[in-house]
Amino acid sequence: MNLEKNFEVKTGLNFDEFYAKHKPKLTWYLAKWTGDLQIAEDFAHDAFIKGLNSLDTFNSEKAQLHTWIYTIATNLVKHDYQKKQRLPLVSMDKELGGNTNVGMFLPTSDTKKELDKYKETCKKAEIVRDAIFNMPEKQSKYRTVLIMREIENLSYNDISERLDINLSTIKSQIKKGREIIVNKVSKKLDYIDEHGLE
Repeated sequence: MNLEKNFEVKTGLNFDEFYAKHKPKLTWYLAKWTGDLQIAEDFAHDAFIKGLNSLDTFNSEKAQLHTWIYTIATNLVKHDYQKKQRLPLVSMDKELGGNTNVGMFLPTSDTKKELDKYKETCKKAEIVRDAIFNMPEKQSKYRTVLIMREIENLSYNDISERLDINLSTIKSQIKKGREIIVNKVSKKLDYIDEHGLE
């Protein structure tokens, strides 16, 4: 049985339709981690392919399918960053043929800055995401709409329809929820901007 057929049997969904529906939202979600839309799109594609190939590990009792794919994608981004942290270095004692300059194998200051910025972007996204997910129960209405808007990247209209709440109320709740999150995390984000990650 091919992978797409196995997906349909296990989930009751057509893979191409599932991919087309959720990939744009996942891409925007990952862009908040990577700071680069093209890189985010690549990660999103890889997450769907990995999910398709490891579908037997999916447990519908523990998570919804699209949430499981989000988790795969997030782990791919984190793994990629951890891999990039370990910059390839060449021993200064290594003999190199020809006129090759050993400096070309060493990370440049620009590369270091790019990696630091990537690390900071990932950390900021993680702080904001965790703040949303950890909003107290009394703020659950704000948590729900923020997850749908900021993480799943649903439109205001989609959120209104899914929750059966009028559009103006949804916009008001999202605005208030954002204010709560900003007040909660602004000092942490400002500290990263000023001092970087220690």
